[in-house]
Amino acid sequence: MLTLAGFFCSLAIAILFLAGSAPILASPALKRVNYAGLEVPTAAGFLFVPTFVTAYVLLRLLGGHGLRHVYGAGEGLLVLVTGMGFLGLLDDLLGDRGTSGFVGHLRSALRGKLTTGFLKALGGFLIAVAASFPISAHVWDLFINGAIIALAANLFNLLDMRPGRALKVFFPALGASIAVGWRLGDALVPYMFSVAATALVLMPGDLAERFMLGDAGSNVLGATVGFGLAAGAGLWWRVGLLAGFAALNLLSEKVSFSSVIEGNRALSWLDGLGRKGETGAGANYN
Repeated sequence: MLTLAGFFCSLAIAILFLAGSAPILASPALKRVNYAGLEVPTAAGFLFVPTFVTAYVLLRLLGGHGLRHVYGAGEGLLVLVTGMGFLGLLDDLLGDRGTSGFVGHLRSALRGKLTTGFLKALGGFLIAVAASFPISAHVWDLFINGAIIALAANLFNLLDMRPGRALKVFFPALGASIAVGWRLGDALVPYMFSVAATALVLMPGDLAERFMLGDAGSNVLGATVGFGLAAGAGLWWRVGLLAGFAALNLLSEKVSFSSVIEGNRALSWLDGLGRKGETGAGANYN
């Protein structure tokens, strides 16, 4: 019952926030050139933050846990969504598009020039570690879980290069993470459904190229999936996830995920499903 309440409350809240955010999304400060060479508002994914915070307050009041409820998985996800959303928004607004990839941001930092991408990577890991306290039994759990969450967040950022792509991956991935983290019950699942509801509200606009999720949205999507997997998986499964996510992040430094998807007929069809069309100058999506 609480899970359904979280989903439908978040759905209504997200719709209201999205409708009320039209003047913000129309701001010139948010305009970016998308993959098709069109100027589109970015950072619409920041709506995850106010929606989730509002839903969190309602779920806490409805859940009957009391006002002195200890720091738990729901609070961990609250830290994650708000922190990743703010870091992503910072990169969306002030990011240096001339520097790309973790290696590029690291080299820039070693030369004494901190980029928003480097701050997002470092800050994202620290936020992921802070969010992992309620789902970690030992110090090594804390850092394994934090790394899984941070790498998953960055992986979804790498996927968000075409309209709707990150969201299409998110929903089945979220299903898997909820199945893994289901044992935590009301402490986690209703809050994950809250993120899913907001993603559902944003999907039509993302597919229609009315706006882009930006790092503010894609990082929240990936971090939520990573949190659910880290919360429910056993140690060796988490070690495997950590290795897999790290390998995919490293692979992205050499291989374009877009090229791989476009080179596979089935993946290309799924990727384009629901999209209004691909025309224009071919600039990068984010």
